[in-house]
Amino acid sequence: MSSSYYHSDTIAAIATAKGKGALAIIRLSGSESFEVMEKIVSQPTRYTNILRGENYKKLYRASLHDEGQKLDEAMFCLFKAPNSYTGENMVEIYCHGNNFIVSQILECLLRHCRLAEKGEFTYRAFLNKKIDLTQAEAVGNLLNAETKNAQKAALYQLEGRLYHKIKELLDRLISLRIIFELSIDFVEDEVPEYEPGSILDKIESLLNDLKTLIETGHDGIIMQEGVKICLYGAPNVGKSSIFNAFLETERAIVTPLPGTTRDYLEEGLSFSGYKIRLYDTAGIQGTKDLIEILGIERSKKCIEEADIIFYISDPSIENDVDQRLLTALPEEKVIKVLNKADLIDFDEKKRDFLLKKDSILCSTVTKDGLNELKKAIISRFKNMDMEIKSGIITNSRQLACVNKAYKSLMKAKEAIENDNGLDFIAFDIQQASNELEEIIGKVTPDDILSRIFEDFCIGK
Repeated sequence: MSSSYYHSDTIAAIATAKGKGALAIIRLSGSESFEVMEKIVSQPTRYTNILRGENYKKLYRASLHDEGQKLDEAMFCLFKAPNSYTGENMVEIYCHGNNFIVSQILECLLRHCRLAEKGEFTYRAFLNKKIDLTQAEAVGNLLNAETKNAQKAALYQLEGRLYHKIKELLDRLISLRIIFELSIDFVEDEVPEYEPGSILDKIESLLNDLKTLIETGHDGIIMQEGVKICLYGAPNVGKSSIFNAFLETERAIVTPLPGTTRDYLEEGLSFSGYKIRLYDTAGIQGTKDLIEILGIERSKKCIEEADIIFYISDPSIENDVDQRLLTALPEEKVIKVLNKADLIDFDEKKRDFLLKKDSILCSTVTKDGLNELKKAIISRFKNMDMEIKSGIITNSRQLACVNKAYKSLMKAKEAIENDNGLDFIAFDIQQASNELEEIIGKVTPDDILSRIFEDFCIGK
């Protein structure tokens, strides 16, 4: 999206989804929005004062016409700059929700203005400083939210909670920069000499806060994109049965024969406000079957990308392969599941032994253990509610910027410890500041802006 459109023309777009409904909304934004609207009302002289912006933020009824041909009976509302969503003069038209009628009205408007690009209304709001870049991204998150937690995070971000958190970090960085810049620029004047110990304490505090932002940022991205859970284990331990039990449908084929699943299956679901992406993977075993080998390779890749791994085994089988597969997995991601508990006659001693292995006993026949599996997922994100309220990173762009800021600040810390020149320290602190400024859009390349807004719908 080119910034050359900024303030140079008037745009229009349909702001509601296609289909039949009671109402549809068409939006106009730009310096000539009121004049364009004046061209399609049936009695422009009647609305002259209204359309000149002397009376706005009220609903008015009007017949919409195209060269004498009546199009619809509609309502419209005026928003005078800067008191509008975009910060420009805006008009919203509320007409009957019929695709044919809406298209006719839009076609008539586009003779006097141009069609908005994707996300251009929100883009103009950003350029006019009505919102910062994190709030603009929150609008996109809100449009795409599929769970209660994703919705809450988007609303808090839209309120500016992440912006204020980043702004507070920037203010602390600026105070550090001032100390070094004064020491460099006024070396012969009487300026306070910087104390390495005090500066290191301030940098350490900033590093801790950035590290927390990075750690919670991973949770924020997971919340938006979904918790990726892989069901993993040897063949015929019941992975597909658990997959079906979670979905409450027969999605995966289940047979007594090992190796029924030869490629991974993926399904999405939601519970307790979390979006879950569940993967049923091929059982890991030695094989010469080319298709099965490819399926196993895909399963391994799925495991590498997983947020949580349900390692599933059959407690009735003593399996060396089973233990070898478990040992190869990242321990912090694993939730151990002992399936087919209904088939085993557990004595109390054996049950206690299995539970001591930090495993969840499960049966897809009796449904025992399924609730415990769900609770185990939720427990991994027990602090997320607090993180959401305080302001949380929600995408890879923001996370990358914080990571770069952290690395730059680490360089500054090392430069102080190694007694390097003030220029080097000041440069690293400046770099950290630049990265955080990019998050809120204070300094952001045009190509990044284009990628952010291109996923919006046209009327937003």
